[in-house]
Amino acid sequence: MSNLSDTLLEEVWKRLCSIYARERQRLDEITEWSPLQAGVFNYLKISRLTPKWGKTPYRLSIDVYEPFSWSDSSYKFELDPYIEDITEEMLHDEFWPALLKKVNELRLSDEMGPRFFDYRFELVADFQRESPASSSKLTAALIDEAKLAGLKETLAHFIQTKVLSESPARPKSKDYFFFSRLLVNPDLLPEEKRAPDPQKLETLSLSLSRKLKENPERLAEWKREYAHALKGWAEEQFLPLYFDETNEYPLRFRVKPSIEQPTLHSDALDFFLYAALQAGRDDPQLRLSYLRYASDLGSDTAARYLKTGSGNMESSRKGSGFQGKANDVLQTIELKLNIEKEQAYLEALNYLCDLMRQGFPKAYALKLKSTEKQWLPLKKLAKSPLHRFFANALQYPALFPVIAEYADLVMEEFAWYGDVEAGEKSVMPGTYAVLGLGLHSEDYDSLLVRYMQLVDTEHQSAHDEYAGLFASVRGVNERTLPILISIVLGGGQSARPIKETLIDTPVLARRLSAQLLPLEDHERELVIYRLFGGWDKLARTMKKAEPDMASALESVTLVKGRA
Repeated sequence: MSNLSDTLLEEVWKRLCSIYARERQRLDEITEWSPLQAGVFNYLKISRLTPKWGKTPYRLSIDVYEPFSWSDSSYKFELDPYIEDITEEMLHDEFWPALLKKVNELRLSDEMGPRFFDYRFELVADFQRESPASSSKLTAALIDEAKLAGLKETLAHFIQTKVLSESPARPKSKDYFFFSRLLVNPDLLPEEKRAPDPQKLETLSLSLSRKLKENPERLAEWKREYAHALKGWAEEQFLPLYFDETNEYPLRFRVKPSIEQPTLHSDALDFFLYAALQAGRDDPQLRLSYLRYASDLGSDTAARYLKTGSGNMESSRKGSGFQGKANDVLQTIELKLNIEKEQAYLEALNYLCDLMRQGFPKAYALKLKSTEKQWLPLKKLAKSPLHRFFANALQYPALFPVIAEYADLVMEEFAWYGDVEAGEKSVMPGTYAVLGLGLHSEDYDSLLVRYMQLVDTEHQSAHDEYAGLFASVRGVNERTLPILISIVLGGGQSARPIKETLIDTPVLARRLSAQLLPLEDHERELVIYRLFGGWDKLARTMKKAEPDMASALESVTLVKGRA
């Protein structure tokens, strides 16, 4: 090898070893690893950068992580002028083979530890010159076959012992990311397969979901990671083969001319359809886009999904006063009220209930044709078709039992209606029905309490004003106080103190004291904050109160911190 190539290799290697030494020190501090993480580093790019105004023309860039298009985390160094004398032949015939050899030897040795390198490693040398025509880019994919074989064995054991087993053993939270990505990793597929088997993956996902059912937060975390993995497969491995990416929204891909497309295999298209349904479960726009892409590729199944849904649900119904259509794949329902009468709303509600019993997605969006425009008196609730439909239906007391039945069918923690864009106005399925019933009748207080126990207080705030509204409509007395406390505890984290004084009699104050006793400390803090503005404000209120009221409020303060 020439002196120039040898000098460049020596300089690159010295810089790289320094970077890797720092990275290894960081990794050595990690005490818990997922057994499914074969290694951390799977990418290395060595670049000679083109000159920029005000910068030295001799610059070296090293990326040890695959860079994002919107960020630059590379290490940059200055180079001596000799770099200009390195020819293309030196790069291709001397520097590149020597670099490949050194990188591979380091990877296969134990020098950096067993978790430093992943089984797959992409190496890139990008040698830029002022003339793009004379620039060169070399790439190689290195596979550690022994580590890959070990990963396959680890995954198989993990599935049998943590996912499919009847024992309580289950994956830890740190395993979800790696497990979901390995399920769609093409390197782990049988040789004859071009895509994962959707039935196999669905079996594994459902089995893990059953194990996590008692822990809703962990279950939601797993579902998010699984959806992200499927989306990653679709947009990194499948769509680029048949589509060109554009800057358009929401359809970011445009189908390539057929002459530029590789052969479309049925197993890959089937898995893409599966990814569309699963990854789009909580993202209807993504699902719609994927199905359109599949339809562009000639999928009859995708075309049917777009038109009528899966065929497993009652896709249409017509009554004497309403017409309904439903597409479970797109998660949409259309209701047309031909007459604004109780009978029409009863027919529509029965259709909704029947759909939910058939397994229709609870996080659906509604299209409503109705001349009536009623709303619940809560400013933060979105004026959406679902809100309007239930506010309209709540005008008819005879429909309350059916509305409650619907709410009981759809309430689900960590689920959201698709009637508004994800954000501060997103609400759990059943929200409009339950909040409305709670204002109209005490018969549905148990339903209201259950709703407040399910609602995601970290991510839903649209119902924050409901406690004050409930108190003004239903009043605060010995019977409604426990319901009010449940509402307060179910409020969003941004909820403010209620402006009105609700605890205004000694009887209510003593009743509040009794209600606070079984609560946790943080729950007591929340109730006192919402009702009085906090313990300090309660103490000031007590000092100004009449003797009987002051004594009763003192009983409330004595509960603070009591185990």
